[in-house]
Amino acid sequence: MADVNLIDKILSSYSHFTKLEKKVADFVLENPQEVLDLTISDLAERCGVGDTTVFRFCRSLKLGGYQDFKLSLALSTHSREMLDINANVDVADSRDIREISQKILSVYTAALNHAYNYLNFEAVSRTVDQIISANQIYLYGFGGSAITSLEMQNKFLRLMPNISFTSDAHMQLTSATLLRPGDLAIIFCNSGMTKDCIQIAKSVRESGGTTVFITSFLKTPAAPYADILLQCGAREGPMQGGSISAIASQMYMVDILYAELFRRMNGDAEINKQKTSQAIAEKML
Repeated sequence: MADVNLIDKILSSYSHFTKLEKKVADFVLENPQEVLDLTISDLAERCGVGDTTVFRFCRSLKLGGYQDFKLSLALSTHSREMLDINANVDVADSRDIREISQKILSVYTAALNHAYNYLNFEAVSRTVDQIISANQIYLYGFGGSAITSLEMQNKFLRLMPNISFTSDAHMQLTSATLLRPGDLAIIFCNSGMTKDCIQIAKSVRESGGTTVFITSFLKTPAAPYADILLQCGAREGPMQGGSISAIASQMYMVDILYAELFRRMNGDAEINKQKTSQAIAEKML
């Protein structure tokens, strides 16, 4: 576990930082809560330094990396994120279930509005083009994004058989290396910073496949390996993995892709949906 008392550690180590690291330290000390919502590239840009300087700053504090740094910062500033379902929902101060329900409804609404406002319709259209033309479609995602990937598989299997997802991390990494030209990888990664997701995007590029990377942060290190970047999701603190905003936004994107695919398949989509519905009808009472 990273050092919890990070603020004190930054202050005590300040004189040992380089000139550039001190710029990072100054910004963190003045804006600890804001830093929790920033990627490493965002923080570097705010401080006027490079990503490597921020990384060296983390290592100077004996931390494993940037995510370790953010976790320590959240703990040291006594963040209430562990009590919240979402950064905008303070359930601890709610009077009753009705008030909690209203707060959560407002978060869902805000998340969907945010996702819609940032939609790149051209990128969505290109993604559906790739789905239609792909030989095989492989879905990737971890944590909350794995839930989205599984939901997309379940939904799209009603229209097409060539889509698959496995929740096992090793199998995801392995399959990505064997994709071929004509195969499509769709990667859900809200933070854009998950190492395995970045490695999957890189592996797919090397194997000749096509990658759609769905993320909240377009500055993701996976960008050089992605053929299409779809912005969708929400800013999460280090203790908010799978927050309401992120999952709601991702599910919204899945439904948009599904609806556009259904429209383009014309009558074939309806026929396939009827066939798959009949196949499972006998399982119902």
